[in-house]
Amino acid sequence: MNLRTLFEPIDRVIVQAKSYIHEQDIRKSNVAIIEKKVEEIRPELEKRRNELVILLEQIDPDDEIKARLEESLNQIIGYLEHVELIAEKELAFEIIDQEEDENDDIKKELREKYIRLQVARLEEQLRDTNSFFEVADFANEIWADFDLFEEFNRDEVVVQLLVDRMNETNAKNTETRMGRDLRKTLEHIRLNLVKSSAWSDEDVREYQAERDLKLKQLKPVKIPDNRNFYVSIFGGGPEVLKKINDVYALPSRLNIEWIDIDKPEVIENMFRLTKQDLVVFYSMFPKHPKFLEIKDRLVENGIPYSDVISFGTVKLLKVLEDELIQISFQNQFGGK
Repeated sequence: MNLRTLFEPIDRVIVQAKSYIHEQDIRKSNVAIIEKKVEEIRPELEKRRNELVILLEQIDPDDEIKARLEESLNQIIGYLEHVELIAEKELAFEIIDQEEDENDDIKKELREKYIRLQVARLEEQLRDTNSFFEVADFANEIWADFDLFEEFNRDEVVVQLLVDRMNETNAKNTETRMGRDLRKTLEHIRLNLVKSSAWSDEDVREYQAERDLKLKQLKPVKIPDNRNFYVSIFGGGPEVLKKINDVYALPSRLNIEWIDIDKPEVIENMFRLTKQDLVVFYSMFPKHPKFLEIKDRLVENGIPYSDVISFGTVKLLKVLEDELIQISFQNQFGGK
């Protein structure tokens, strides 16, 4: 008998159980922090609610300000109904903000290496280019990389290389003998001297997008890229969207929107205006009444949803991968 086949299923369950306990402990810790935040937020909300009630009793029914006070009171009551979600939004931001980018030092070294190679290449190619306008055309590439040249204090060097070589290839052209502001010098060259071959703003953006993709060393994902996906996220905070775009190479056809639970009109638009493939509840409180209302409507509309009881990006991306792969498979082979 192969003992490996005997033990493997049991070992998998043990690993899953340990992972579950670890996540459970993290959730308990996060909930404890949120409860402390609630203890600070709730009295402030209740104080303002009571003040609004007293003020409303003293104002004539026809007074214009009465409607504004009633609107503020309803807003406060709404906040009190989901004060935990308000508190967790703050915690989610703190966790995302502190989430370490393991590749940060590697990425900086990569950017520095890229700039060293760019300076050396520009110096060599400028030396071998004898046409004034071909030399001037290098302004486009320098301009597109200018933020990185500035980061490593090479901006003045590359512009001086360019201006010197332009003067050498067309000594009679006094227009190239400009002042000391190298940024303005470069912009002037790019906009005025190479009209026939200058890159458009779109060309510069495309160059920078390709460059950034290479330099960021984004982590690959298993999300299918052969179709559009529309995903909405409730809970946590909107900062998670920037974080996952900074870390992961998301497909261009993946559309992710963070939805504020305090904006019912946006929630209504989610149901009315866009085709939803998946809704994610990114929260320590997946069974909160506010969320349960939305989940009931999702079930009625046949929209799948998933809970992510974590504020890190790793768990969120794993759920997105698993759910969107499954949805893509069902659409392809399930006749949907």
